[in-house]
Amino acid sequence: MISHVTLLMLDQMLLSSLAMPLEMLEAARSYYMVQKRQRVSLDVDSVVVSEPALSSSSTSVEIGNSKLARHIGLPFTGAVSLSEVTSTDLIVIPALWRNPRKMLAGSGDLLDWLRARHTKGATIMAIGTGVWLPAAAGLLSRQAATTHWHALDAFQADFPDVKLTRDHLLTQAGRIYCAASINSGADLMIHLIGLFYDAETAHYVEQQFSPEARNSFDKRVFKDDALQHPDELVALAQSWLHQHWQQPLSLSLLATKANLSERQLTRRFSLAVGESPGQYLQKLRCRYAQDLLQNTDLAIADIAQYCGFSDSSHFGRVFRKVKGVSPSQFRVQVRAKLFSVSDM
Repeated sequence: MISHVTLLMLDQMLLSSLAMPLEMLEAARSYYMVQKRQRVSLDVDSVVVSEPALSSSSTSVEIGNSKLARHIGLPFTGAVSLSEVTSTDLIVIPALWRNPRKMLAGSGDLLDWLRARHTKGATIMAIGTGVWLPAAAGLLSRQAATTHWHALDAFQADFPDVKLTRDHLLTQAGRIYCAASINSGADLMIHLIGLFYDAETAHYVEQQFSPEARNSFDKRVFKDDALQHPDELVALAQSWLHQHWQQPLSLSLLATKANLSERQLTRRFSLAVGESPGQYLQKLRCRYAQDLLQNTDLAIADIAQYCGFSDSSHFGRVFRKVKGVSPSQFRVQVRAKLFSVSDM
C-alpha cells in the first residue's frame, strides 16, 4: 500500500506530467477506501528543487498551500526541502520543456538524495526528459531506459552505459520506471496502482481516465526482469507459451521444450518470472481476451474458447482475478466512452 508520494518541482517542468499521475493516485485512494471501507491516507510532498518551480509574472504559487490543495482536490501536505524527505514510497520526476542538461548543473545534492531514497526502497517514476535525473545519479547504469523521442540521441550520448530502448515508450528496471511521454506516464500509473492497491482499483481508474486511449503496460513495456532474466531455459519455455498460448497447458511438454524435468521447470520458472507457468499463461490469455472484448462483438463464450479456456465460467473466474472485473463488466466499461456513428 502506498502512503507517501514525493513530487520533484523542477524549473521548466511540464506541470501536467505531475498532475496526471497525482490525480490518478487520488482517484485510486478514494475508490479503494470506499470499496474496502477503511481509511487510506496518501501524503504528498512537493520538493521545490529550483526556483521558481511555479511562477507567473505577478505571483508565485506554492503548490503545497492548504487553500490551493482544497480547491484543486489533491492531497498536498506542503512544499518541503530535500533534507526533510527521508522516506517516501514513490518519487515522480516530471518532464521538462527545454534541454535537461541545464537541470543537472549544480544538482549534486539532488542526485545524492535520489540515490539515498532509492536505496531505502522508493519507487522512481521518471517521465520524458526527467529520465536524465536517475541516469545522472547512476541508477540506470546497464539498465533499460527510454525518454522523449526528440531527446533519444542526446540521452544516448550522455549516458552510453544505459540500455536505451528506442522502440519502447515504457521501461522497467527494478523499481525505476521510465515513460517516454505524459500519455505513456498515464499507462504506467495504471500499472503502479495495480501494484500499490489491487487490480480492481487499477481497472476502475483506467476507466475514469479514458480506457479506449489507454494501452496495457504489460504489452508496451520493456522490462529488464521479464524475458531478460538470466535463465535461458525458462526463456525458452516462455517463448513457447507465447507461440502456443491457445493450447491446453501440458507441463510435461513445456518441460521437454525447455530441456528440464517438470519439477525443475516449475521451480526455475517461479524463481525467474515470479509466478508459475500456469499463472503466466492465464495472464497472457487474458491480454488477448481483453482486446477481443473491447474491439469485437464476439460472445463471451466464443472468446473463452478462442483464448484457450475450458468454458466461459472458467474464463470469468480467471479474468476477474487478473483484471478485477468480470468480462462482461469490462466490455461495458471499456466501451462506455467510445463514439458510434449514431452519436454523431
